[in-house]
Amino acid sequence: MTSAAGDQTRYNTPMNCPKCRDTELKRKAVEYHDRSIPGPDDTHKQLEVDCCPSCGGVWFDKDELDRSLDSKAEFPASGAAPNPILDDKVGWCPRCNVSMAKEPAPSNPKVTVDRCRRCGGLWLDAGELEKAQGQGMSFQEKLRAVFGDLG
Repeated sequence: MTSAAGDQTRYNTPMNCPKCRDTELKRKAVEYHDRSIPGPDDTHKQLEVDCCPSCGGVWFDKDELDRSLDSKAEFPASGAAPNPILDDKVGWCPRCNVSMAKEPAPSNPKVTVDRCRRCGGLWLDAGELEKAQGQGMSFQEKLRAVFGDLG
């Protein structure tokens, strides 16, 4: 069990890219609409994600990806083109320092992301965030991703 102070230190420690390994991730604040708070007022919050300036990948701590996709957060484009070599490479968790597992993205099973089984963090390579947001999916594919195969 870790203390709150230990968690704070852990989350303030610089992290390196899970794929490039020697490039430090840069924090970016992303504004999103928190739909978990009912009421007529808009409730905007900020989510901090860690981005690799070299390969364009994005790190999400546990549950951050689901929260951002649910709220339709606007992420700045990385400008990096997808790299099949990095995409196939097994990621190394920047928090736990263990190898990550390749798994389908929760929002789009056509997208494979790197997930840390220890801390629950997710790494999306360049171009995968847009796919996880459902860009390029038909309406039927989006329904299937949310509800599964109903027939």
